[in-house]
Amino acid sequence: MYFFERAFRPFFLGGALFAVIAMTFWWWQYPDVTQTYAGISAINWHAHEMIFGYALATVTGFLLTAAMNWSRMESASGWALMMLFTVWLLARLGYLFDLPLSWIAVFDLAFSLGLVLHFAWPVWQKRLKQQVGLLLVFVAIFFANLAFYTADHQAWWSAHDALIAGLFLVLTVNLTMLRRLTPFFTEKALGLNSMRNSIRLDQFALGGFILLLICVLFSPVNWLITLIAWPLAIVFAVRQAWWYHKGIWSQLLLWPMHVSYAFITLGILLYGFVGIEWLAASLAIHALAAGGIGLLCSSMMARISLGHTNRNVFEPPRGLVWVFIALAFAAVARVLLPIIIPQQTLLWIELSQLGWIVGFGLLVMLYWNILTRPSAPNSSILR
Repeated sequence: MYFFERAFRPFFLGGALFAVIAMTFWWWQYPDVTQTYAGISAINWHAHEMIFGYALATVTGFLLTAAMNWSRMESASGWALMMLFTVWLLARLGYLFDLPLSWIAVFDLAFSLGLVLHFAWPVWQKRLKQQVGLLLVFVAIFFANLAFYTADHQAWWSAHDALIAGLFLVLTVNLTMLRRLTPFFTEKALGLNSMRNSIRLDQFALGGFILLLICVLFSPVNWLITLIAWPLAIVFAVRQAWWYHKGIWSQLLLWPMHVSYAFITLGILLYGFVGIEWLAASLAIHALAAGGIGLLCSSMMARISLGHTNRNVFEPPRGLVWVFIALAFAAVARVLLPIIIPQQTLLWIELSQLGWIVGFGLLVMLYWNILTRPSAPNSSILR
């Protein structure tokens, strides 16, 4: 039962496979978005499944594995992990097979709540105070997902509000991962001294990001968004400048993390233009999602899968570079090319969809044996 010994195996493989399947469905029907999934509009289904399906699965694989390492507890392993993965999978299949939405909601909310409980147990038992912030974000993600399923039954929020909240909250988790791991991996891979950091700047970055979320939710087109977004983009850019080293481009499992962070910074910058109605919000959203989440989650999956199966993280599978090139192209095509050549926006979106499918399809092919077979003999290679 080694496949369910650690969360990274089922959730990385399941998340990557689902990224291909869900985007293929989206590409196949686009631009005709009149189809529904379990009564949910195609656009809302696409957004929900990219956030609460694909992205949250990858985050689950990483952080439940990390929680077990931090606590030395078997908190998300065996039958408990299998059940968590099963309800995640049933929710994804429920949409594709047009099951009743009430059933899908039960499965999906069970997954979101299960993630909270699996993460909370070792944090509570081992008094891991540094991880309480992440736990609170997971709680907020559960309520954002709940808000999505209850949006039609009240007037206080919409499905779009729930999706925006979910996107920003998943990104908050991703930004926490980036803050902890990007400078660390850069230092270790390039043999550098400790990189420059500032707790105060970190606080400004996280606080500003949450404040931006609040403004986007309550006043999606307002100069206040611009007033927050542009200074916040400068804060993010300063941090990236501190972490940058020209040597990152020689490390295949390093540069996608830096590019991911750059797309998140770009997304924040673009939100400033959204606030003054110079750009459509979808461009900022996809900079955060396709560029930020897509590249980060794929690079973390690629690295962690090697390290936790006792393989050399400095010798990734041949062909992996094309995964990151395809996903970077998908982000550029979805965000930058529509700004540069807007009259061809439909073409750029379709090319972006294909880039995503190719990238994650190749990632599944390269990592199938790594994730589905027992780990290699123990190694001292850095994870």
